[in-house]
Amino acid sequence: MSEGINASDMMQLLDRIERLEEERNEINTDIKSVWLEAKSKGFTKELRKAYSIRKMKPEDRAVLGVYVQALGLFD
Repeated sequence: MSEGINASDMMQLLDRIERLEEERNEINTDIKSVWLEAKSKGFTKELRKAYSIRKMKPEDRAVLGVYVQALGLFD
C-alpha cells in the first residue's frame, strides 16, 4: 500500500472477519448440539465412524472398500 492506509477498506474487512467468526461459532455450537443429540440416541461411536469415512476422499474410500472385501471383514 504505497499510497497510505485506506481505513474504510480495513474496517470493512475487519467487520467481515468478525461477522464470519461469529457465524463459525454459531455453526460450531449447532454441530455440538447435533453430536449431543446423537449421543442421547446411542449413535455416537457409529456415527463418528460413518462421518470419518464420508469425509474421506472418494479414492481413499474406494481403497478402504477393496481392503475390507479382500480381508473379508464383513463376511
